[in-house]
Amino acid sequence: MQMSTVVRMMFCTAFATFFLLGVATGQNSLQISSCLTKDQNLQMYCRFTASDPKVLNTCFYMTDNKLIGSTNTSSLPDSTFKNRANVSLSDTTCELYLKGFSDDKPKNYTCYFKQKDMQVSASATVEKSKLQTCSAWCVVQHSGAALLLAFLTFPLLSELL
Repeated sequence: MQMSTVVRMMFCTAFATFFLLGVATGQNSLQISSCLTKDQNLQMYCRFTASDPKVLNTCFYMTDNKLIGSTNTSSLPDSTFKNRANVSLSDTTCELYLKGFSDDKPKNYTCYFKQKDMQVSASATVEKSKLQTCSAWCVVQHSGAALLLAFLTFPLLSELL
């Protein structure tokens, strides 16, 4: 192959990568994942991808039309979850930590992000027997798209230098 063909191919690949990255970051969507701690507690992560993460106001989790927990302190959780659930919001991730998770039957959990006049949600069916144990690797798996993009982009960029 001629050198100009190789350079052209690398340019096109780099352009396509950055184009796809731009398209992916411009969308508003939710990704929800869950795992089981070694103490048998449920941990859920709900990641909101948006162009401006600073405008996120509140997030909350629900199941069976019952409020599990919320970052809004005036929203009271259902008595079933009182003093058992902790919901926190950092940047674009809403995290639920539910102590004493004992559901043996599959149950649907929904994460909501609310800002001004907009509300988005994502749901996941959680079955205790099929949950992975929480670990650093589990977190990496759920953010695998960014990791994959980083691994694929680095060799390409090193070729250009």
